[in-house]
Amino acid sequence: MALKHARQKPQHYRQKKVTARGVLSAILLCAGAALVLYYVVVNWVPKWYREFTYWQNLSNLTDMDVSEADVSQLDTSQADPLAGDNYPRYTYPTDRFFLSDERKAYQNGDMTLRVPRLAYEGEVRSGTTQSVLKYGPGLYRYSALPSYGNPNVCIAGHRGVYGAEFYNIDKFEEGDKIYLDYNGYRFTYAYVETIVVPPNDWGMIYCADYSAVTLTSCHPMDTSADRMCVRGKLIAVEELPKDSSSSG
Repeated sequence: MALKHARQKPQHYRQKKVTARGVLSAILLCAGAALVLYYVVVNWVPKWYREFTYWQNLSNLTDMDVSEADVSQLDTSQADPLAGDNYPRYTYPTDRFFLSDERKAYQNGDMTLRVPRLAYEGEVRSGTTQSVLKYGPGLYRYSALPSYGNPNVCIAGHRGVYGAEFYNIDKFEEGDKIYLDYNGYRFTYAYVETIVVPPNDWGMIYCADYSAVTLTSCHPMDTSADRMCVRGKLIAVEELPKDSSSSG
């Protein structure tokens, strides 16, 4: 009786019986995990990579790597007023960056941007760093301010992240208008052209031979490979009612 008892295996040594149902369950679990992994690899990994490279390169599109020693310091306080509406006419250099007195004094909200094509209206902040643009469009450091003459008002905005204020920047058409309210006046610009330039091409930021506004954003969508630039030409200036002025 004792010998018979010794030959019996303990309960935890007993092998579990492998059933067809168990094998099928394991196969289905593995297949489900493989499908989930495939979905992540195909749909999310490229998106994560695009976002990673977007943020890695985005500063190249907005942060101007320019030595202050190469920037002209302009004193525009002696600008001659234009007869008629007494708004100044400024003549700026067209072959280099400069920093005017008006730009030095500019503060967040001193200017309002309205673009029907973008369905956007809001203040223009000072600067184009990511800490600024996350809250809305920003004025380039070496931008001019609206006036007669040949200033180029350069404004950057996001297209695919944060508020995406410039989401439809690639949709501009002939006849579109861009409006800037600044210093008690409304400046109306007519759409002229759209061009795409590489990150190291700052030509569209230079002043032209006419009074202009330039809106910039990343291109293509969700990337920061290039910069899309929309240019408008000044066609009208009108004084705003005192209670509508966007700056004191």
